[in-house]
Amino acid sequence: MKFDVIIVGAGPGGMFAAYKLAGKLNTAIFEMGRDISKRKCPSDLSESYCTKCNPCNITSGVGGAGGLSDGKLNYVHPEYPSSFSVGGDFDFLDPNYLIEKMNEVDEIFLKHGAPDELYGDDLEKIEDFLKRANAAGIEFVPLRQRHVGSDELPKVVKSIEDKLKKEGVKIYTRKTVVDIDPERKVVRTEKGEEFGYDYLIIAVGRSGASWLEKWARDYNLEVAENSKAIDVGVRVEVPASIMDDITSAIYDPKLRVITKRHDDYMRTFCTCPRGWVIREDYGDFCLVNGHSKAKEKSSNTNFALLGHYEFTEPFDEPNEWGRDLARITTKLGGGNPIVQRLKDLRLGRRSTESRIKNNRLVQPTLKTAIPGDISLAYPGRAIDDILDALERLDKVIPGVADDSTLLYAPEVKFYSLKLKVDEWMKTNIPYIYAIGDGAGVSRGIVGAAVTGLIAAEGILRERGME
Repeated sequence: MKFDVIIVGAGPGGMFAAYKLAGKLNTAIFEMGRDISKRKCPSDLSESYCTKCNPCNITSGVGGAGGLSDGKLNYVHPEYPSSFSVGGDFDFLDPNYLIEKMNEVDEIFLKHGAPDELYGDDLEKIEDFLKRANAAGIEFVPLRQRHVGSDELPKVVKSIEDKLKKEGVKIYTRKTVVDIDPERKVVRTEKGEEFGYDYLIIAVGRSGASWLEKWARDYNLEVAENSKAIDVGVRVEVPASIMDDITSAIYDPKLRVITKRHDDYMRTFCTCPRGWVIREDYGDFCLVNGHSKAKEKSSNTNFALLGHYEFTEPFDEPNEWGRDLARITTKLGGGNPIVQRLKDLRLGRRSTESRIKNNRLVQPTLKTAIPGDISLAYPGRAIDDILDALERLDKVIPGVADDSTLLYAPEVKFYSLKLKVDEWMKTNIPYIYAIGDGAGVSRGIVGAAVTGLIAAEGILRERGME
């Protein structure tokens, strides 16, 4: 069987590329995971998340890794140039074109059920917080944001999927592509099936990044950057009242700190106002993450605090280093994440069940986390950075560095190999495009979706249809 376009991966990049191509070219999506309606997880986020699922169900399936997230949609803020650095490395794109594509992404999400509420338009509040952050030596990156909610996002993904199918896009789930032959222009599945294409869009996401790296080497795909970096930190949980002032204006505030002792770069990421800390299983280790719902609320707010660590020669396996760190931390928790009071980390002692129970201001939303000592797993430099950054953040968000603050580990963000693409996301192999987080081009739902639209436009342009 042959298609005009084959898209490998049904995450936001693949789905938005198909959205642009639907009704114009004969298009098929091949997805290794399940349909969004079958990506079932425990409904009680206070207990766990995806712990009973096949690990690939976390990051694979229709909707991609973002399909089971709480649906933070981050858009650049035209008033603040620093916001262009969030969502991907888009320096090769004209800023006005990037805004145009982000607006198009937003229109599609709104059409399929995303909420009307838009954060980031209260410029008075943003300017006030910007001044406070800068006075404390912290960079604050204003964005325009929507929050869909982990309880509502699957409905939005399903609506987009239904639209694609109605427009004739073939979506094959549980069908893993194991090889792509650029010379014959075919993809081969794990069952030995072969499908032909005129154009191919690789949108494998985080779950397919390691496969893509190997395939790129085998077929001499040009690489723009071989990342030797990784982000390691903790998920911080505080009473929601501490952060309500800022999260009412910016749902997911982006704050950047350079630590004093080690001169390392730290950032806040994925703030979940009145949300839950959750776990994600990856086979022999687990990670922590955060979610917020549209309707149900907790009394806590959590966010990731991540340090960016770059390695030099001869070491070139930062992702494996991160996986080892996650394995050690998970073992210390008896197969579970670790939770520790900030006071106990400062004193160099383990948190215990009684100490957590007596933590009156904030109780863990992840009930399966084991009280422990993060410093037994993390390098001393990472611990120094975490303590330093929290002290600095406390000047802007008073109370965030209180003794009662809870820290969860492991929180690790892996980097993908960055492929070399042109302004239309085309690789050095004719008729093959690479998009999204798996190709190292974007970070997050909106950035991946933008690259999908651009790749689709590039294909339509070559066909004389755009």
